[in-house]
Amino acid sequence: MTDKVAAKLIVGMPRAVRSGVVKLRDFVQGRPSARKMMAEVKSIEGLVATGKDPLHAAYIRAQNYLSVFSETSSQLREFKEFTAVVGKAEDNYVPGWPPMSPVSVSFFTCWALLDQPVGASGETMCSCAIDIGRAFGMPADFTHTLEVMGESAAGIYQHMGWRDGLVSLRDILDDRVHRCIVPSGYRGTKGELWYIRLLPPLDESFDYGVVFTSPYVLYKTKEADWFAFFERQERNLPLLATTEEKILRRKAFFKQGPQPYYWLEYVFFAFHDSSESAIELWGIPDIPGTLPHARLGR
Repeated sequence: MTDKVAAKLIVGMPRAVRSGVVKLRDFVQGRPSARKMMAEVKSIEGLVATGKDPLHAAYIRAQNYLSVFSETSSQLREFKEFTAVVGKAEDNYVPGWPPMSPVSVSFFTCWALLDQPVGASGETMCSCAIDIGRAFGMPADFTHTLEVMGESAAGIYQHMGWRDGLVSLRDILDDRVHRCIVPSGYRGTKGELWYIRLLPPLDESFDYGVVFTSPYVLYKTKEADWFAFFERQERNLPLLATTEEKILRRKAFFKQGPQPYYWLEYVFFAFHDSSESAIELWGIPDIPGTLPHARLGR
């Protein structure tokens, strides 16, 4: 018998009697009874009409879908552990924007929906939505959008300059350069390090990606500081045969640190300043003395 949450729900949905499962099934299948929930998932066309970039709009629509899916799923016993972890994080970090909290809504939402495991199976809320949606006829293009989001992780990028309304950002782990829009409006300065979630083009109609979370600008640290950080994390881990394997392991660490709140804690304790479009962080996660608010402790 499978331990995967999505697989269990797929098997039980056609004959569901639990109200929460019925609601989830109706939403996933787009039934009229779920009209109110479906109305929260705005169309790409509607988002573009409000001024959103088309690529950004496609990702916003997918995030809205995941948010409704998560809200409905959180009522089910299968998601009890996930709901407890995310609920505690919401209470502790009060996502918003400085001065209320340096944990932005976009950063927190991506962490909860795309990174935080659901139970012991390794699934996420996003992967559950994909598996269940695919079983009930989710369109291939929308499935692809969710898959791209689910595979993403936050990372550190060096600002390489602006051209034609796009910023070039170099991933410090693999040296790949991505040209992106920045919906927050932050332009920054060449040479800056940004801690962001970068989402790539969805198909050949786009030649740019999108900085999906509000930029965290890393001051008081250099690229070399972050490589030293990873070397400390890997001190007791097996040696890897190739550079590619090392890069993948480090990207996985960005996605899911050693404990659920690791990167939320970093943002919270590293906060130094903010503007309307970006948040400034100082320090390195495993060196408390470099973090402006490490004395707050938890």
